[in-house]
Amino acid sequence: MILTRIFRTYTFLYSILYVTVLSVTVFLILGLLYGSFSYGYFNEVHGSITSELENLDLRYKSEGPEGVQRYVDEKNAPGSFNKFYYLLADEDYQSLAGNLDAWPKFRTYGAGWLSFELDILNWRGSATDDVLVDANVDDFVGRSRELDNGYHLLVARHYNDVIERIRLVAGTLSQSMLVTILLGVLGAALISADMLSRVDSINNSIQTIMAGDLTERIDVSRRGNDFDRLAINLNHMLDRIEILMAGVRQVSDSIAHDLRTPLTRLRNSLSQLELNREEDAEELIQSLIGEADSLLSTFNSLLRITQVESGNRRSGFGEVDLSTLLHDVEELYEPLAAEKNVSLSMRLGDDVMLSGDRDLLFQMVANVIDNAIKYTPGGGKIDVSLSRRNESAWLDVMDSGIGIAAEDRDRVFQRFYRVEASRGREPGNGLGLSLVVAVVKLHYGEIHLSDNYPGLRVSIELPT
Repeated sequence: MILTRIFRTYTFLYSILYVTVLSVTVFLILGLLYGSFSYGYFNEVHGSITSELENLDLRYKSEGPEGVQRYVDEKNAPGSFNKFYYLLADEDYQSLAGNLDAWPKFRTYGAGWLSFELDILNWRGSATDDVLVDANVDDFVGRSRELDNGYHLLVARHYNDVIERIRLVAGTLSQSMLVTILLGVLGAALISADMLSRVDSINNSIQTIMAGDLTERIDVSRRGNDFDRLAINLNHMLDRIEILMAGVRQVSDSIAHDLRTPLTRLRNSLSQLELNREEDAEELIQSLIGEADSLLSTFNSLLRITQVESGNRRSGFGEVDLSTLLHDVEELYEPLAAEKNVSLSMRLGDDVMLSGDRDLLFQMVANVIDNAIKYTPGGGKIDVSLSRRNESAWLDVMDSGIGIAAEDRDRVFQRFYRVEASRGREPGNGLGLSLVVAVVKLHYGEIHLSDNYPGLRVSIELPT
């Protein structure tokens, strides 16, 4: 899993691209070096053969066949390391002098150059018959010259050592190329792993902050690199955001608390007035009490949402059985659904346990089901299902009500937002779904709205 993430990082892909370009460049350079080395080596061999042929020609012209043989014997004297083979032949290519017994069968390449195959000879000129040579390999390269009297001179060189050296160079270059690629890939993986670790650390901190803990900060190492400077700037930004959010939260809490007190006194006064009311004031008093209750409910909801979004409720997390919790919600809302002639059914799988705040989870489910009952007409139905998929609990609430248009599904989670179709149809303050999404985020979950054809489908995913 970690290797897959490393191989998919931008750093690894960029490093592989760099290694690829570098490897191709190195390959071209090594190819040029190999070609230059091979050309120079063969050019040296050809030059040395030509020089020996000239020396042998001069010796023949000055001393005849005997001089040629003496030249060959000098070259092959004990202790010498001669790589050349010589032959002086008559018009019929019969051997007159040299350390080759007969004129070989050869291939001609022009300008007197030829190659042929023989059993390997030792440096004294005797054949080593127990050594066989692959017939597909040209073991000797040489050059011949026809003399004025029809005689023929041949100088050849055994060049297996040249081929071996060239193969050694080619092997060394190939291994160097392979090592370059392997080291490049390994280096890219190590660098990517280090970068991934750093990015994961930043992402984890950001996820904690997004979950509501504004006191979390990104770790800063002592390297002083770009990541550290980025982390420092992000931390400064988070400090500023925390100060601003604290100020907004303080203002909101102050407004809610300050207004809740006079509203409570107003309601209590209206209740006392109701006891001493006149008959014609009863309807007005009941209306005022209802308005006061609605305002108090709104402020209580705001305070609850603020408390949930702050993340402070995580300290009270414990094991919660969602199946049991849904049964409790069903018992609470079944009479209300029956009163409205709405069918409420639940399909619950095995016991699903998760870590969370039971009261908040209860409120979350209750709000969703309350909305479903509220906006489902008589004769409709509401289906609630609970299942476990991929280490997550999935709660689906499906109704046959009026639904929510696609363009409004993101905005209904905003505070005080209400769909136009529902305004005046059912009472409410537009805070129910705001509290639901706050509880879902507090539990690191996700909520999705979709069509139920007809109606609305609310899907809540909570990690277990």
